[in-house]
Amino acid sequence: MKWWVERDGRRFEVVVSGQGQQFAVRLDGHERRVSFLPVANNLSAMLDEDGRAYSVAHQRLGRGRWRVSLGDREFVVQLRDPLEREVTQRSGQRQGPQEIRAPIPGKVVRLAVSKGDVVVAGQPLLVLEAMKMENPICADGEGRVDEVLVAAGATVEGGQLLLMLR
Repeated sequence: MKWWVERDGRRFEVVVSGQGQQFAVRLDGHERRVSFLPVANNLSAMLDEDGRAYSVAHQRLGRGRWRVSLGDREFVVQLRDPLEREVTQRSGQRQGPQEIRAPIPGKVVRLAVSKGDVVVAGQPLLVLEAMKMENPICADGEGRVDEVLVAAGATVEGGQLLLMLR
């Protein structure tokens, strides 16, 4: 599988190949061999080819947007398909409505936008509390808030529609 990843305003190409728990991961031309051993839901142990071990936790924040903890370091990344990268570079803007859905069940702690607000990619729209952690739910692209379907304090299910952007 091949993706490009955005992190802290930088883009990286990531190619992952493997089978079972053994993977070759190439990040911008540098390859490492790793093994993943599942520990719990969204938590794995990663063993590096040189014998080092790391805990890896991941949490889906939105469409293609993930929070990844590797040992004591935490990253928020946006995964994109290589074809999407070319389309994004050519168009620069999304077309049509964007559905913002809850990535996991939780409670809406606060709304950061109101109907009619203009938002940009990466801007927080609301904060969802799940498993005693506050998770910002951010816009995937530019748009205008068309509908707000939840209120602060509401309990939501994973996949539930929260906001609509146009």
